[in-house]
Amino acid sequence: MRWLYLYFPNLQLDQLAVQYPAQPMALACPKRHQLLGVNSLAAAAGVKVGQSVATAVLLCRELQLFSPEPARVKQLLQQLAERLYQVTADLALQPPDALLIRVSSMLKLYPDPARYWQQLQLQLADCPYQYLAAAGQTPLAAKLLARSGQAELYLTPAAEQAKLALCPLTASDLPAASIEQLARLGIRQLGPLLALPAAELARRFSQDVLQYLAALTGRVLQLPQFYRPRLQFNRELQLHYEITESPQLLKPLQPLLQQLQQFLRRANLLCHRLQLTLQFRQHSPLPLQIRARAGEACAANWQQLLSLHLAQLQLPEPVYALQFSATDYVPDQRASCNLLAQRSQPLSKAQLLSVLVARLGEQAVVTPVLSLSHWPEAESSASAVAALPALNAALCYQLRPILQLPKALPLTEAVTLLSGAERLEQLCWQSGTLLQRDYYLARTEQGQLWWVYRTPQQQWYLQGWFS
Repeated sequence: MRWLYLYFPNLQLDQLAVQYPAQPMALACPKRHQLLGVNSLAAAAGVKVGQSVATAVLLCRELQLFSPEPARVKQLLQQLAERLYQVTADLALQPPDALLIRVSSMLKLYPDPARYWQQLQLQLADCPYQYLAAAGQTPLAAKLLARSGQAELYLTPAAEQAKLALCPLTASDLPAASIEQLARLGIRQLGPLLALPAAELARRFSQDVLQYLAALTGRVLQLPQFYRPRLQFNRELQLHYEITESPQLLKPLQPLLQQLQQFLRRANLLCHRLQLTLQFRQHSPLPLQIRARAGEACAANWQQLLSLHLAQLQLPEPVYALQFSATDYVPDQRASCNLLAQRSQPLSKAQLLSVLVARLGEQAVVTPVLSLSHWPEAESSASAVAALPALNAALCYQLRPILQLPKALPLTEAVTLLSGAERLEQLCWQSGTLLQRDYYLARTEQGQLWWVYRTPQQQWYLQGWFS
């Protein structure tokens, strides 16, 4: 077993079945009004691929019709590749509905092919997609067995050749003109075609047939382009019903947050920002940015921040689609937690700031910072948390409380002075007046440490408190 082909015949319908579990559905071509795919409930009612829409509706009045969405199917296939990449190395996308895996490179890690196949099945266990799996000595052999409905994994070379001989040519990659030409000669399966002499094939058929047979039998090896995951998380979600209330957007976002958590934890990353864009029919798209100051990977924590943002949002009109992406990745270098610690841990400082910013807005959450002025009223100011500068150690004076009053208050309590006077002077250039103060560290009767000063007129004022 060298190559494994995973064929997903109804990716789009299988995903729709999650939201409509008991509904017969079909994909219809908008131009030709023919069915391109049906689910099991529709097939049980007699609906078949290739039927006209009118015939299908007569056979099943509850049939729900959907247009094919190639971009959506491509995204689903990409997500499946991301899942399987965790347990297998050489993986190739086979658009629009299949994955090709080189098994031989993984047999050093999994000497038992059955154990390796079990690991692949575990990755696909919670996916709602039906699939057919077949293995072969060449990529085209595995593909032909899977697309012809023969889910064979453990075949000897002789048994594989016998199975391939029975495969219909309509399941192969031969050109449609060549398949029709072979059918007129009575050749509808691969076995009689392989039995023809090479000279006869070259004289009667195009070069495409010879090249296909050479790749199928392994005389010519065609390696696919193997998949390598990108460190990007982008998702688009087409809602199946329009949402008019912003808190209701959390429900369709929950699966995306779970996918983001798996993506970040597999790559050992944290994300600082989510970009959520709401799509409307008439109104221009509405972008939302949700930030986590220390980085976050947990879906529950992101959901809490999202709920705070959405609770304050007024939608101009119903939302019909979402665009969801994560940016600003950093390596997860947090210390490992104690296994015996309680599960409910308090919020860290960064998590608390993220929650406050999400609830109140970035401009409402500020922090005091020091400046270059020696005068107390100009020494500290408020800065937004999102743009918090790093404190310079040279600016931190020894006896300067962070909690300072914007305007000093008269001292009305008895205090005990603990330090000598520190004189500060400032010349007011407008009036030419020299301001002079003598500052002291003082203790109140309750034990609090205050920063007080005395004016030349022997008046005492409270400037700030020490924590």
